[in-house]
Amino acid sequence: MIPRTTIPLVALFLLACQQPPTRETLHSQLPERPYSGVVRAGHTYYFAGRVGVSDSTRALTEDRTAAEVRNIMESYRALFDELGLEFGDVVQGNVFLADVTDYAEMNAVYGEYFPTDPPARTTVAVAAPPGGAAVEIAFIAVRTAR
Repeated sequence: MIPRTTIPLVALFLLACQQPPTRETLHSQLPERPYSGVVRAGHTYYFAGRVGVSDSTRALTEDRTAAEVRNIMESYRALFDELGLEFGDVVQGNVFLADVTDYAEMNAVYGEYFPTDPPARTTVAVAAPPGGAAVEIAFIAVRTAR
């Protein structure tokens, strides 16, 4: 019979022998911006925040936040397709709103992309998302076996 203390020691040894996950920058930003668009570490993908502001959304007097959220989510859809990911792989969302009263408008569109098993999410109001946007969204995703 194997002593009870042997099993945890073997497990620790096996964990110690594993290689650390590789880190890879997948979408670099412009040289004057000191961040990456996407960084992969092992099976985990960290996405920089995206905004969906455009000339057409700036002109909106109603439903601007909804339009920007849709632009953001569709840009993520294209990026996820390129990387072999799906919205179902998202485990964490971070939403930054310029005006907290736009929460329901943002939430309605956001929810369309996560009809079941939505990711964990943090939503905060901020003074000014970049580029005059009404909303910025960032994700963390984990590639899962399909």
